[in-house]
Amino acid sequence: MDHVGDAPLLEHDTYDEELSAHLRSLAFRLLGSLAAADEVTTLTLQQLAAQERSQPGSVIDERTWACTRLARLALGRLRGRRPATVAAGAPVTVDLDEPLDPVDPAREADAAALRSAVGPDLLAALERLAPAERVAFVLHDLYDWHFEDVAGAIGRTPVAARELAIRGRYAVSAGSDDEAAVGGSGSRARQLAVVGEVVAAARADDVDAMRAALHPQVRLRADGAAIDLGAEAIVEGPAAVAAHLAEHVADLRPVLLDGYAAAVWRDGAAERMVVGFTVEDALVHEIDLVADTAVLALLDLAPLD
Repeated sequence: MDHVGDAPLLEHDTYDEELSAHLRSLAFRLLGSLAAADEVTTLTLQQLAAQERSQPGSVIDERTWACTRLARLALGRLRGRRPATVAAGAPVTVDLDEPLDPVDPAREADAAALRSAVGPDLLAALERLAPAERVAFVLHDLYDWHFEDVAGAIGRTPVAARELAIRGRYAVSAGSDDEAAVGGSGSRARQLAVVGEVVAAARADDVDAMRAALHPQVRLRADGAAIDLGAEAIVEGPAAVAAHLAEHVADLRPVLLDGYAAAVWRDGAAERMVVGFTVEDALVHEIDLVADTAVLALLDLAPLD
Protein backbone atom coordinates (compact mmCIF):
# COMPACT_ATOMS: atom_id res chain seq x y z
CA MET A 1 0.00 0.00 0.00
CA ASP A 2 1.10 3.56 -0.68
CA HIS A 3 1.57 5.93 2.20
CA VAL A 4 1.74 9.71 2.36
CA GLY A 5 2.25 12.15 5.17
CA ASP A 6 -0.53 13.23 7.48
CA ALA A 7 -1.72 15.92 5.10
CA PRO A 8 -5.02 17.73 5.71
CA LEU A 9 -8.02 16.84 3.62
CA LEU A 10 -7.80 18.22 0.09
CA GLU A 11 -9.44 21.62 -0.33
CA HIS A 12 -12.09 21.81 -3.06
CA ASP A 13 -13.51 25.26 -3.66
CA THR A 14 -16.57 24.08 -5.54
CA TYR A 15 -17.92 21.57 -3.04
CA ASP A 16 -18.33 21.57 0.70
CA GLU A 17 -15.92 19.85 3.03
CA GLU A 18 -18.50 17.24 4.06
CA LEU A 19 -18.80 15.84 0.54
CA SER A 20 -15.03 15.86 0.04
CA ALA A 21 -14.49 14.06 3.37
CA HIS A 22 -17.12 11.45 2.54
CA LEU A 23 -15.55 10.74 -0.84
CA ARG A 24 -12.05 10.50 0.60
CA SER A 25 -13.14 8.08 3.32
CA LEU A 26 -14.84 5.88 0.72
CA ALA A 27 -11.87 6.05 -1.64
CA PHE A 28 -9.41 5.04 1.09
CA ARG A 29 -11.45 1.97 2.00
CA LEU A 30 -11.78 1.03 -1.65
CA LEU A 31 -8.11 1.55 -2.54
CA GLY A 32 -6.18 1.26 0.74
CA SER A 33 -3.90 4.15 -0.24
CA LEU A 34 -4.15 7.76 0.87
CA ALA A 35 -2.38 8.99 -2.26
CA ALA A 36 -4.74 7.08 -4.53
CA ALA A 37 -7.73 8.17 -2.44
CA ASP A 38 -6.77 11.82 -2.86
CA GLU A 39 -6.33 11.37 -6.61
CA VAL A 40 -9.70 9.73 -7.25
CA THR A 41 -11.46 12.16 -4.90
CA THR A 42 -10.08 15.10 -6.85
CA LEU A 43 -10.89 13.48 -10.19
CA THR A 44 -14.43 12.66 -9.07
CA LEU A 45 -15.10 16.24 -7.98
CA GLN A 46 -13.67 17.53 -11.24
CA GLN A 47 -16.00 15.24 -13.19
CA LEU A 48 -18.95 16.28 -11.04
CA ALA A 49 -18.22 19.95 -11.74
CA ALA A 50 -17.89 19.25 -15.46
CA GLN A 51 -21.19 17.35 -15.48
CA GLU A 52 -23.02 20.20 -13.78
CA ARG A 53 -21.49 22.76 -16.14
CA SER A 54 -22.29 20.83 -19.31
CA GLN A 55 -25.74 19.62 -18.23
CA PRO A 56 -27.17 21.92 -15.56
CA GLY A 57 -29.76 20.21 -13.39
CA SER A 58 -28.75 16.70 -14.51
CA VAL A 59 -27.29 15.79 -11.10
CA ILE A 60 -30.17 15.39 -8.66
CA ASP A 61 -28.10 14.10 -5.73
CA GLU A 62 -24.47 15.19 -5.74
CA ARG A 63 -23.33 12.65 -3.15
CA THR A 64 -24.94 9.69 -4.90
CA TRP A 65 -23.60 10.74 -8.29
CA ALA A 66 -20.11 11.38 -6.94
CA CYS A 67 -19.93 8.15 -4.91
CA THR A 68 -21.07 6.08 -7.89
CA ARG A 69 -18.50 7.72 -10.15
CA LEU A 70 -15.76 7.32 -7.54
CA ALA A 71 -16.60 3.62 -7.08
CA ARG A 72 -16.22 3.08 -10.83
CA LEU A 73 -12.90 4.92 -10.89
CA ALA A 74 -11.68 2.88 -7.94
CA LEU A 75 -12.78 -0.35 -9.61
CA GLY A 76 -10.66 0.51 -12.64
CA ARG A 77 -7.68 1.33 -10.42
CA LEU A 78 -7.98 -1.93 -8.52
CA ARG A 79 -8.04 -3.92 -11.74
CA GLY A 80 -4.88 -2.23 -12.93
CA ARG A 81 -2.92 -3.34 -9.88
CA ARG A 82 -0.84 -6.44 -9.44
CA PRO A 83 -2.44 -9.03 -7.14
CA ALA A 84 -1.65 -8.38 -3.51
CA THR A 85 1.19 -10.38 -2.00
CA VAL A 86 -0.09 -12.46 0.92
CA ALA A 87 2.25 -12.35 3.89
CA ALA A 88 3.45 -15.59 5.46
CA GLY A 89 1.73 -16.81 8.60
CA ALA A 90 -1.88 -16.87 9.67
CA PRO A 91 -4.15 -14.76 7.44
CA VAL A 92 -5.66 -11.61 8.88
CA THR A 93 -9.36 -12.01 9.57
CA VAL A 94 -12.02 -9.57 10.71
CA ASP A 95 -14.86 -10.60 13.02
CA LEU A 96 -18.05 -9.69 11.19
CA ASP A 97 -20.41 -11.31 13.68
CA GLU A 98 -20.55 -7.93 15.39
CA PRO A 99 -21.40 -4.87 13.26
CA LEU A 100 -18.46 -2.74 12.22
CA ASP A 101 -18.39 0.79 13.59
CA PRO A 102 -20.38 3.19 11.40
CA VAL A 103 -18.28 5.25 9.00
CA ASP A 104 -17.99 8.84 10.22
CA PRO A 105 -16.01 10.92 7.71
CA ALA A 106 -16.20 13.96 9.98
CA ARG A 107 -13.78 12.22 12.35
CA GLU A 108 -11.38 11.29 9.54
CA ALA A 109 -10.25 14.76 8.48
CA ASP A 110 -6.53 13.93 8.47
CA ALA A 111 -4.53 10.94 7.35
CA ALA A 112 -3.75 9.60 10.82
CA ALA A 113 -7.41 9.69 11.86
CA LEU A 114 -8.46 8.01 8.63
CA ARG A 115 -5.92 5.20 9.00
CA SER A 116 -6.95 4.71 12.61
CA ALA A 117 -10.66 4.61 11.79
CA VAL A 118 -10.22 1.93 9.12
CA GLY A 119 -7.63 -0.14 10.97
CA PRO A 120 -4.79 -2.30 9.63
CA ASP A 121 -6.66 -5.61 9.94
CA LEU A 122 -9.55 -4.53 7.75
CA LEU A 123 -7.22 -3.00 5.17
CA ALA A 124 -5.15 -6.19 5.04
CA ALA A 125 -8.28 -8.31 4.66
CA LEU A 126 -9.63 -6.06 1.89
CA GLU A 127 -6.38 -6.46 -0.06
CA ARG A 128 -7.21 -10.15 -0.60
CA LEU A 129 -10.50 -9.46 -2.37
CA ALA A 130 -11.03 -9.41 -6.10
CA PRO A 131 -11.72 -5.84 -7.32
CA ALA A 132 -15.49 -6.19 -7.77
CA GLU A 133 -15.80 -8.13 -4.49
CA ARG A 134 -13.98 -5.35 -2.65
CA VAL A 135 -16.11 -2.58 -4.08
CA ALA A 136 -19.37 -4.48 -3.48
CA PHE A 137 -18.39 -5.39 0.10
CA VAL A 138 -17.28 -1.87 1.01
CA LEU A 139 -20.35 -0.20 -0.47
CA HIS A 140 -22.84 -2.64 1.06
CA ASP A 141 -21.29 -3.67 4.37
CA LEU A 142 -19.43 -0.48 5.31
CA TYR A 143 -21.62 2.19 3.71
CA ASP A 144 -24.99 0.43 3.85
CA TRP A 145 -25.79 0.77 0.16
CA HIS A 146 -28.71 -1.21 -1.20
CA PHE A 147 -27.74 -3.91 -3.70
CA GLU A 148 -29.59 -2.02 -6.45
CA ASP A 149 -27.25 0.95 -5.91
CA VAL A 150 -24.17 -1.28 -5.67
CA ALA A 151 -25.21 -2.89 -8.95
CA GLY A 152 -25.38 0.48 -10.66
CA ALA A 153 -21.92 1.43 -9.46
CA ILE A 154 -20.16 -1.73 -10.63
CA GLY A 155 -22.17 -2.57 -13.73
CA ARG A 156 -23.98 -5.64 -12.43
CA THR A 157 -27.51 -6.74 -11.62
CA PRO A 158 -28.63 -6.58 -7.97
CA VAL A 159 -28.42 -10.38 -7.75
CA ALA A 160 -24.84 -10.39 -9.00
CA ALA A 161 -23.93 -7.49 -6.70
CA ARG A 162 -25.32 -9.43 -3.74
CA GLU A 163 -23.23 -12.47 -4.70
CA LEU A 164 -20.07 -10.36 -4.94
CA ALA A 165 -20.69 -8.75 -1.55
CA ILE A 166 -21.34 -12.16 0.05
CA ARG A 167 -18.13 -13.56 -1.40
CA GLY A 168 -16.25 -10.52 -0.11
CA ARG A 169 -17.74 -10.92 3.34
CA TYR A 170 -16.74 -14.59 3.52
CA ALA A 171 -13.20 -13.81 2.39
CA VAL A 172 -12.79 -11.01 4.93
CA SER A 173 -14.09 -13.11 7.82
CA ALA A 174 -12.70 -16.51 6.76
CA GLY A 175 -9.20 -15.36 5.94
CA SER A 176 -8.85 -16.86 2.46
CA ASP A 177 -10.47 -16.84 -0.95
CA ASP A 178 -10.67 -20.64 -0.94
CA GLU A 179 -12.71 -20.66 2.27
CA ALA A 180 -14.87 -17.92 0.83
CA ALA A 181 -15.61 -19.96 -2.27
CA VAL A 182 -16.59 -22.99 -0.19
CA GLY A 183 -18.62 -20.94 2.29
CA GLY A 184 -20.58 -18.96 -0.30
CA SER A 185 -23.65 -20.00 -2.24
CA GLY A 186 -21.58 -22.40 -4.35
CA SER A 187 -17.96 -23.26 -4.92
CA ARG A 188 -16.09 -21.99 -7.94
CA ALA A 189 -15.68 -25.54 -9.21
CA ARG A 190 -19.41 -26.27 -9.02
CA GLN A 191 -20.29 -22.97 -10.66
CA LEU A 192 -17.73 -23.60 -13.39
CA ALA A 193 -19.15 -27.05 -14.09
CA VAL A 194 -22.76 -25.84 -14.32
CA VAL A 195 -21.94 -22.89 -16.57
CA GLY A 196 -19.77 -25.15 -18.68
CA GLU A 197 -22.78 -27.42 -19.25
CA VAL A 198 -24.91 -24.49 -20.39
CA VAL A 199 -22.24 -23.08 -22.71
CA ALA A 200 -21.52 -26.49 -24.25
CA ALA A 201 -25.23 -27.15 -24.74
CA ALA A 202 -25.74 -23.73 -26.34
CA ARG A 203 -22.90 -24.28 -28.79
CA ALA A 204 -24.27 -27.74 -29.64
CA ASP A 205 -27.81 -26.33 -30.03
CA ASP A 206 -28.96 -28.83 -27.40
CA VAL A 207 -31.95 -27.07 -25.88
CA ASP A 208 -32.87 -30.02 -23.67
CA ALA A 209 -29.40 -30.09 -22.07
CA MET A 210 -29.55 -26.34 -21.47
CA ARG A 211 -32.97 -26.64 -19.88
CA ALA A 212 -31.75 -29.39 -17.54
CA ALA A 213 -29.14 -27.01 -16.04
CA LEU A 214 -31.70 -24.25 -15.34
CA HIS A 215 -33.70 -23.75 -12.15
CA PRO A 216 -37.50 -24.03 -12.57
CA GLN A 217 -37.77 -20.30 -11.77
CA VAL A 218 -34.77 -19.17 -13.80
CA ARG A 219 -34.87 -15.60 -15.10
CA LEU A 220 -32.92 -14.04 -17.96
CA ARG A 221 -32.52 -10.28 -18.07
CA ALA A 222 -31.00 -8.18 -20.84
CA ASP A 223 -29.74 -4.61 -20.74
CA GLY A 224 -30.80 -2.02 -23.29
CA ALA A 225 -27.87 -2.67 -25.62
CA ALA A 226 -28.57 -6.42 -25.61
CA ILE A 227 -32.21 -5.70 -26.41
CA ASP A 228 -31.02 -3.65 -29.39
CA LEU A 229 -29.15 -6.75 -30.57
CA GLY A 230 -32.38 -8.76 -30.47
CA ALA A 231 -32.66 -10.09 -26.93
CA GLU A 232 -35.84 -9.85 -24.87
CA ALA A 233 -35.74 -7.67 -21.75
CA ILE A 234 -36.93 -10.47 -19.42
CA VAL A 235 -37.45 -14.17 -20.11
CA GLU A 236 -38.61 -16.59 -17.41
CA GLY A 237 -38.77 -20.36 -17.07
CA PRO A 238 -36.27 -23.01 -18.26
CA ALA A 239 -37.97 -23.79 -21.59
CA ALA A 240 -38.26 -20.14 -22.64
CA VAL A 241 -34.77 -19.21 -21.41
CA ALA A 242 -33.12 -22.18 -23.13
CA ALA A 243 -34.89 -21.39 -26.39
CA HIS A 244 -33.94 -17.72 -26.13
CA LEU A 245 -30.26 -18.53 -25.58
CA ALA A 246 -30.29 -20.96 -28.49
CA GLU A 247 -31.80 -18.33 -30.78
CA HIS A 248 -29.79 -15.27 -29.83
CA VAL A 249 -26.43 -16.22 -28.27
CA ALA A 250 -25.78 -19.83 -29.21
CA ASP A 251 -22.13 -19.29 -30.20
CA LEU A 252 -20.80 -18.63 -26.70
CA ARG A 253 -17.19 -18.74 -25.52
CA PRO A 254 -16.38 -19.45 -21.86
CA VAL A 255 -14.52 -16.79 -19.84
CA LEU A 256 -13.94 -15.87 -16.22
CA LEU A 257 -15.81 -12.86 -14.84
CA ASP A 258 -14.35 -11.71 -11.51
CA GLY A 259 -12.87 -15.19 -11.17
CA TYR A 260 -16.15 -17.03 -11.82
CA ALA A 261 -17.39 -18.74 -14.96
CA ALA A 262 -19.27 -16.68 -17.53
CA ALA A 263 -19.45 -16.48 -21.31
CA VAL A 264 -19.02 -13.98 -24.11
CA TRP A 265 -20.70 -13.65 -27.47
CA ARG A 266 -18.48 -12.17 -30.16
CA ASP A 267 -19.21 -10.60 -33.49
CA GLY A 268 -15.97 -11.35 -35.31
CA ALA A 269 -13.11 -10.43 -32.97
CA ALA A 270 -15.16 -7.95 -30.94
CA GLU A 271 -16.84 -8.92 -27.69
CA ARG A 272 -20.43 -7.76 -28.14
CA MET A 273 -22.12 -9.31 -25.12
CA VAL A 274 -21.22 -10.88 -21.78
CA VAL A 275 -23.45 -13.56 -20.32
CA GLY A 276 -23.30 -13.79 -16.52
CA PHE A 277 -24.69 -16.67 -14.48
CA THR A 278 -25.82 -16.89 -10.87
CA VAL A 279 -25.59 -20.52 -9.72
CA GLU A 280 -27.07 -21.99 -6.55
CA ASP A 281 -27.58 -25.64 -5.66
CA ALA A 282 -25.99 -26.74 -8.95
CA LEU A 283 -28.61 -24.93 -11.07
CA VAL A 284 -28.61 -21.59 -12.88
CA HIS A 285 -31.02 -19.16 -11.20
CA GLU A 286 -30.19 -15.90 -13.01
CA ILE A 287 -28.71 -15.06 -16.42
CA ASP A 288 -27.67 -11.52 -17.32
CA LEU A 289 -27.04 -10.38 -20.89
CA VAL A 290 -24.80 -7.30 -20.83
CA ALA A 291 -23.92 -5.48 -24.06
CA ASP A 292 -23.68 -1.84 -22.93
CA THR A 293 -20.16 -0.78 -23.90
CA ALA A 294 -19.83 1.47 -20.84
CA VAL A 295 -20.62 -1.51 -18.59
CA LEU A 296 -18.45 -3.94 -20.56
CA ALA A 297 -15.51 -1.66 -19.85
CA LEU A 298 -16.08 -2.20 -16.10
CA LEU A 299 -16.05 -6.00 -16.28
CA ASP A 300 -13.00 -8.01 -15.27
CA LEU A 301 -12.85 -10.73 -17.95
CA ALA A 302 -10.10 -13.31 -18.32
CA PRO A 303 -9.62 -16.35 -20.57
CA LEU A 304 -10.76 -19.64 -19.12
CA ASP A 305 -7.76 -21.96 -18.98
